[in-house]
Amino acid sequence: MIKDKIEKYFRQEIVRVVISNLKKGAECEYSKVTIKPYNSSKGIMYQFEYTVKNQVKHRNVEEYNLVDEISLLLENYFTQCMVYGTESDYHINCYGDKVKAKTMAATKKIAIGGHNKKKRYILNEDEHIDFLVYLGVMTKDGKVVNSKYNKFRQINKYLELIKPSIDMLPKDRPLKIVDFGCGKAYLTFALYYYVVKILNMQAEITGLDLKEEVIDYCNKVARELGYDSLEFQKGNIKDYSRTQDVDMVIMLHACDNATDEGIVQSLKFNAKIIIAVPCCQHEFFRQIENENLEPILQFGILKDRMTALATDSLRAQILKALGFDVTVMEFIETEHTPKNLAIRAIRGGGFNKTEYEKYEKFRDFLNLDPYIERRMREENIL
Repeated sequence: MIKDKIEKYFRQEIVRVVISNLKKGAECEYSKVTIKPYNSSKGIMYQFEYTVKNQVKHRNVEEYNLVDEISLLLENYFTQCMVYGTESDYHINCYGDKVKAKTMAATKKIAIGGHNKKKRYILNEDEHIDFLVYLGVMTKDGKVVNSKYNKFRQINKYLELIKPSIDMLPKDRPLKIVDFGCGKAYLTFALYYYVVKILNMQAEITGLDLKEEVIDYCNKVARELGYDSLEFQKGNIKDYSRTQDVDMVIMLHACDNATDEGIVQSLKFNAKIIIAVPCCQHEFFRQIENENLEPILQFGILKDRMTALATDSLRAQILKALGFDVTVMEFIETEHTPKNLAIRAIRGGGFNKTEYEKYEKFRDFLNLDPYIERRMREENIL
């Protein structure tokens, strides 16, 4: 992919980008795209200016999508990209999958308000971060390995998602955090490093996964790094048990009903905060039924998207009914898929009848029998 080949040229403060030279036969209404950064209430944004004959059109793009958007333009329409940065300028030529770049001295030194690109990350480059070095993401002198830069960005986006929640938790005792479906645990190690090494807080963090060899390896890494209050256990989410309550439960990409199990377990453990990034929401595909939605449901791909949204909507709504303050936001994970929804639920008051009636009305409108509701009733949560 072109993205993997050009990403390294954007690891600096960007002043301006000019994309030009239409590919032969490319069907594109604009002849050039000029990109400039600006500050907004959301942070750094980029304004894309599309030249269409004697007019220009504008579109604003968030910082994390910059390289993705430029990659699409170069893959489909243009062959040249001029990158002006505060450290270097690059003249990039793309022909098919081939990318050639000429490096030149920076000609523009000022971007926007002294913005320092490296400081926007929670984990910075040019710093020795022990777990990233051990896991092969970073060299000993703090340089991110080119082939691992997507992973580095993913880890930072994850910490940006987690940070506001950590700020809400007690500071006067060790935090108790569980990560369901931790996999190879890049993100679990990142969470431990952030809480214990950066924030200087105490925390007892447990990662759970089904693969024994992965769990053995993660425990070995934790021991060798001296992460004494980080442990990994083998097991499935439904059967996981503990005697102590938890402060926060995290589950990223727990497939289909595994997310529901994680939410149910979180409630059993009286979790103060639940963060879920669901995936593979297939449960409702065969259940959903409403003749008024036939224009959507007759097409498989649209039906799949509809049921995925319905799944996460009902998860969020039932948590609201249980008294949680719920936010559904966009979580960006650069390595696997461009966009995912994250559900963050913060424990608040008790059962809310009005919110539960909204849940019931939407459930019945789609003729659904949600697994999460059945499990909550089995556990006497509802």
